[in-house]
Amino acid sequence: MAGCTANISLIVDGILYCANTGDSRTLICSGGRPMPMSEDHKPFDEVEYNRIYNANGYVSNEGRVDGNLNLSRCIGDFEYK
Repeated sequence: MAGCTANISLIVDGILYCANTGDSRTLICSGGRPMPMSEDHKPFDEVEYNRIYNANGYVSNEGRVDGNLNLSRCIGDFEYK
């Protein structure tokens, strides 16, 4: 019943696409400096909050989905599917 995290990056016609899920972040290094390529999926973000609410879930005052997860997109964790 555990979840996992994932990142994927793809270059198509010279354009870099990036996606993440779970507690994973994608960075790219340019000129010796890290730059974020992905965004965290946090339950209090408006889009994520509304998606959770519309799926009959809730976000606790501590920012946890259904009182447990502290992120809003994951792989596995089948009890939340």
